[in-house]
Amino acid sequence: MPKMKPCYLKFVVIVHGKSEKQLCDYIKSNLRIKMEIISEKKGEKSIQINSLKHILQDKRFYSLDSFSNFFEDAEIIREKTKKKLSSNFRIFIIMDTDDCTEEQKKNFITKQMFKTHWAYDYIVPIFNIPDLEAIMVKAGIKFEKKGVKRKTEYIKIFPTDKRYSNREGIELKSFAENLSKVQETNLHNFIQYCLAVNKN
Repeated sequence: MPKMKPCYLKFVVIVHGKSEKQLCDYIKSNLRIKMEIISEKKGEKSIQINSLKHILQDKRFYSLDSFSNFFEDAEIIREKTKKKLSSNFRIFIIMDTDDCTEEQKKNFITKQMFKTHWAYDYIVPIFNIPDLEAIMVKAGIKFEKKGVKRKTEYIKIFPTDKRYSNREGIELKSFAENLSKVQETNLHNFIQYCLAVNKN
């Protein structure tokens, strides 16, 4: 019997709020991939661009040692006395940009705000200008409700609840293709990475 390869954690994703968490939960269950989703109070409290520094300095992300201790199955490469994450490892950060200054938005998108962090090479900023809802509308997702009530529709669009198991969730490949045509986001990069991890 051939030796099984260890199932390493390939990426971590930090999400802005409940809608982004629902999207990631759907991708995780739909593609059955190992993904650690970081949120505040299960997405009930939003993480904003201007509060990312606090998140990236907590015990999980403070250093490579603390990161590898917290995420024990992350793929770590050891080279003589040094260790580092696998070159394919990613820390995705999915953020809306409507709750920060233009300078903060620019520094997030260009990665400038992470330049002194040990995980700089692994961080991938995912932006939605101004927010995920606006991007989904531009990508052809039809909402039935308006305003705040739209938030309740994400469980149907990205179903992870048994109540909606008979409904047809979004087909991720075509969703990524539609997103790639929307200039105000790079969310398709995240979904395409997830699809690639699933394929491999």
